[in-house]
Amino acid sequence: MSAYPIAIYGNGLFQDGYPNPPVPYTQQAAQLNAGITTVILWSIHIHPGGDLYLNDTLFVSGGQIKYAADGTSGVNPNFPALVKALMAGGGSVRDLIVSVGAWGTTSDFTAWLDARDQVKANLGALVSAFGVTGVDFDYESQDGYTKDDQAMIVALTLDVGSMGLYATYCPYTATSFWTGCLADVYAQNGQKQVVKWMNLQCYAGGSGNSPTDWADAVRATPDTGVTDADAFIVPGFAVLGADGFGPEQMQETFAGFAGTGITGGFLWNSSGIWSTEVSGGGKPTPADYAQAITNGLAATAKPRETVEA
Repeated sequence: MSAYPIAIYGNGLFQDGYPNPPVPYTQQAAQLNAGITTVILWSIHIHPGGDLYLNDTLFVSGGQIKYAADGTSGVNPNFPALVKALMAGGGSVRDLIVSVGAWGTTSDFTAWLDARDQVKANLGALVSAFGVTGVDFDYESQDGYTKDDQAMIVALTLDVGSMGLYATYCPYTATSFWTGCLADVYAQNGQKQVVKWMNLQCYAGGSGNSPTDWADAVRATPDTGVTDADAFIVPGFAVLGADGFGPEQMQETFAGFAGTGITGGFLWNSSGIWSTEVSGGGKPTPADYAQAITNGLAATAKPRETVEA
């Protein structure tokens, strides 16, 4: 059995390098399905009016996926087949999430707030076309986390839940802000939690984070609807090619969490793996990192809490 979730932020997945990626797209899908359980499309940016972009490429507008017709605009026209191979390939992948935001892009969320109905329609197109199951909130404020920010994140989380999707949060700081969001979502959603887990950044600005401290903070916050705070925290680390480290050190790092109740982890990010795979003669692959997380935790698969949006 493997740890769960083993997530990866798919940096421009199936789009990076289009039409000539460093690792063929079909090979990327097959490799992810050899150990990764959760693929997170990163990053979705929301422009004024509610259009969704995959990084800098128009992805969804007016409830329609925008595919490249000339090789220069729109997303890879093979996207549907690649996602089908990813999700219906009989492999390890069971969740497909889209992540909104990144460092320095809080405007994604204010644009979302200003065009909530259109964003719902555009997210609905991704659900229909690709079977997206959730939305990750990568909200990284550069000027503090205010009560207005919290109200915005809660409102948008509830929008996600109203679509029958779940949310994940991807914090790197501001513990009380994020636990406050959890409590408000739970209170405003009839005591049903929409957020399935937190992808805790333990690299870059979050390099000093302790997953067990964050679990303690969730546990200490009344009325969040989270019954297993330790499993709720999913720590993530950068890989080789993304200013991080390789599978051996990944295993050592996760071994430090063995026995704490943490059941999974995430990898930052796919393009880092593809770049070092090319330069390293085919190694390491996503499966090598996934196995490192499992070996480190010495964990068996554990069902996630039910999310009743």
